[in-house]
Amino acid sequence: MRLLFIVVITFSLFLTGCWGSNEIDTLAINVAIGIDKDGDKCKITSQIINPRVIAVGENANESPVIIFEKEGTDLDEAILKMTSKSSRKLFNLHLRMLVISEEAAKHGIKNIIEYFFRNNEYRTDFYIVIAKDATARDILKVLSPTELIPAIYMYESLELSGEREATTKPVKIIELANAIISEGKNPTLTGIKIDEEEEIIPDSIEELQKSSNIKKLAHYGIGVLKEDKLIGWLNEEESKGFNYITGNVYRAVIHSHCEGGSRIAYQIIKLDSKITADLIDGKPVINVKLNVLANIRNIFGELDVTDVKNIKVLVEEAEKRIKNICEDTLNKVQNEFKTDIFGFGEVIYRKYPKLWKELKDDWDSKFSDLDVYVDVNVKINQLGQITKPVFMKGN
Repeated sequence: MRLLFIVVITFSLFLTGCWGSNEIDTLAINVAIGIDKDGDKCKITSQIINPRVIAVGENANESPVIIFEKEGTDLDEAILKMTSKSSRKLFNLHLRMLVISEEAAKHGIKNIIEYFFRNNEYRTDFYIVIAKDATARDILKVLSPTELIPAIYMYESLELSGEREATTKPVKIIELANAIISEGKNPTLTGIKIDEEEEIIPDSIEELQKSSNIKKLAHYGIGVLKEDKLIGWLNEEESKGFNYITGNVYRAVIHSHCEGGSRIAYQIIKLDSKITADLIDGKPVINVKLNVLANIRNIFGELDVTDVKNIKVLVEEAEKRIKNICEDTLNKVQNEFKTDIFGFGEVIYRKYPKLWKELKDDWDSKFSDLDVYVDVNVKINQLGQITKPVFMKGN
């Protein structure tokens, strides 16, 4: 119903301007585009809002979106063919998601980004993700059990996962383009996949409502790009490390174990990352300073946090856990991918521009050997409503 409200308001704006109701009736509102590579061909899938379902609302028995598909020798040709297929004019200003297949991303996305930048039919506020272990077409065909329009579900769930879990990194086209052309930083894109535990993809709202076993979409990890080509993936834990280092954390939960078997859940409520560069014996080194403010979300076990010594333990365990996650991520990126996704090169360039001129042409190999020091400072803000475990002996 939220999207219905948005569409109604949007149409109202059109009607108050130079748009007429007859013109609105001729529009096909495109909310998501998928790009797949099939040999030398480019295959395009569009998720178009079904106007009949929007008119009826959630009680309609047909799919809320219509899927258009076309292929061409390149992106432009495929989209032109799709335009000619529809009896309505494609309206792209409401595009929410651009989904690129792994295969297409491995071959490079510069031409894709160039197309959407140059085409004034698109705004720049849509998110870009990579389809993991599935085609972009398959991703766009999955209906959402919670949102009428699947593209809206993808958009909002990506924002929420970025804010709450730190396992993803929402990226829009301007940020992506800047990372591609940057000399000291390579791009990243979040992955999206079909939940493997489910069994069927419903073709209609009626089937969706009847079925308890449906396909669901899930955002998974962060794809690492070298220039504009996908070269590998960070898992969820490594994605957290990337977001800790780069300061892309709003609220996230981490878990740690204490002596005696207690397991602690911390809620990060603020994380500030400061990345600086220094020279030691003529070689650049990077210092990552993380200042973290956290609450105690839960305690599994008998740990009395009214004891000052235990509070110190909580802080130390949180610092150690965050540092380990960051160092594991650095180790993988430096040794396996050998590509700077953290922007360390940009930091060196800003402080030592002359040195950067010497390093930039061979930065990948220099980055792999770069010494990076991580320092974590955690402050516990709140201990929770109950400071002693409810069932602790002696209570």
